[in-house]
Amino acid sequence: MGKNLSSRRRRKRGNIIRTTLAVLFFMIGIGLLLLDPIKNYMIKRGQEVNAIHQLTREQIEANEQRSVTYNFEDVGTLNPYTVISKNVDPKDLPTVGAIAIPSVKMNLPIYKGVSDEGMYLGAGTLLADQKMGESNYPLASHHSIHKELLFAPLINVNIGDFVYLTDLAKVYKYEIFYYEQVPATRIDLIEPTQEAIVTLITCDSSLVERIVVQGKLVESTPIEKANKEMVEAFKLKLTRPDQQ
Repeated sequence: MGKNLSSRRRRKRGNIIRTTLAVLFFMIGIGLLLLDPIKNYMIKRGQEVNAIHQLTREQIEANEQRSVTYNFEDVGTLNPYTVISKNVDPKDLPTVGAIAIPSVKMNLPIYKGVSDEGMYLGAGTLLADQKMGESNYPLASHHSIHKELLFAPLINVNIGDFVYLTDLAKVYKYEIFYYEQVPATRIDLIEPTQEAIVTLITCDSSLVERIVVQGKLVESTPIEKANKEMVEAFKLKLTRPDQQ
């Protein structure tokens, strides 16, 4: 009788523990599901705050003088906890331009320097002396499981697609000529070049290799002469009747 009672008590305690653990794991799962939409909202909000049509050339010139770092060890993986816990003010980031690829509906701020915050709210520059329209202009951003976020759309670009950059002084139009999945050790792809190109880098879905896209400069246009396609790519404010 005593042994049966003891056995029933142990089974009851075991059931309570299992039920408690099941509820706990369920709550954790619900929490994780809720964190991801919050993360995505914060990323999109940050991009909207620093969208190029919200800025002036004077603000960009000031940001170009900001002191930043280029330490790749500062960049971690994209996860909800990091984005939410840091809760960075997008206005604190040094926006120096924007990148747009109309064919995949990409339009992101460009931030000076290599930082975790810059790469989950847009794209970051990788070299201290890089200039739009000159030599190699490398940019990096995070890969996302959400195909419309950050540099995730790069997986869908094609050779011949156009990439636009702007610093609100000019719009630079590049034509994609290179698309490869390469080892993370291929740092030669960001080195200076004789030809004016843009290099876009993000992780692949495995987070082990890198997707690299390069385009050659085909046109450089003063911002006041930007055509309708350029205006629409960046959602710039209309300045001429033929752009309406």
